[in-house]
Amino acid sequence: MNNFQYDYAVIGGDLRQVYLAEELSRHQNRIIYHALTRTPEKCSDSAILIKASCLKDAVRSAHSIICPIPLSKDGTQLNQNCAEAKLLLNSLFNMLKSGQTLYAGCIPDTFLNTAKEKGILVHDLMKNNALAIYNTIATAEGAICEAIQKSPQNLHCSHCAVLGYGRCGRTLTNYLKGMFCHVYVCSNQNDECSIAQTIAERTGSLCDFAECAGEFDFIFNTIPAKVLTPEILKKTKLSVTIIDIASAPGGVDYEEARRLNRNAFLCLGLPGKYSPYSCAKAIMKIIEQNQNEIS
Repeated sequence: MNNFQYDYAVIGGDLRQVYLAEELSRHQNRIIYHALTRTPEKCSDSAILIKASCLKDAVRSAHSIICPIPLSKDGTQLNQNCAEAKLLLNSLFNMLKSGQTLYAGCIPDTFLNTAKEKGILVHDLMKNNALAIYNTIATAEGAICEAIQKSPQNLHCSHCAVLGYGRCGRTLTNYLKGMFCHVYVCSNQNDECSIAQTIAERTGSLCDFAECAGEFDFIFNTIPAKVLTPEILKKTKLSVTIIDIASAPGGVDYEEARRLNRNAFLCLGLPGKYSPYSCAKAIMKIIEQNQNEIS
């Protein structure tokens, strides 16, 4: 570790990365950063928080590299919004050296495996169970914020459908029930429906949902597959608000939704949009735990 000038290089992403750089510097870490959405603020004059002139300077001067969640949105470019030039995953990979540690989220298997073969310690943050569960809180709160902003109706006492009952679906259902919504949970997994019956008024399969889609004021989709087909969209209320939080390209036929004049929105990156500071602290906790285990 003493061979590197900085403890961490924080690269790309959204405001989570900005707050993460700030928080790490407060813990007496030496930080270099690149392609952040804004300049991190120093907690003190003695804090070491340096902007890199390029990606190469950031990567090659730090023991640990912290990249975004997700690492990439298209499998080719690093997830970032501010650099003048595109940052390619292949370029990042070629800059990494044996003995370095890489942190990121939703890392493609090919990148992860080849990096490990190169002698790089790779940690996919979204495979950490504690962080993945915490991430559902930020996602659920963000989805509810989006629903409130994009609909003229109250969520209170509204009829809501939650499609999918994985981690995000479960947390979202709990939040909606806490807001006195009437919640229907849709899943093709019998065990998920059985668990959902402990809190939701009703549960059903995707086929069942197709028959009752017209009952709902809000539809929240968490399933990363085209589940809101033209046939189902035609049955929904004209006033429905659809919040799609499944990974891109989402689970809605958006072309048909526009043709039918349905309010459907693909809402990605909700943790970074609505709770970047809290998420950054959660990420830092996981990274520090890992560093302690290594040392």
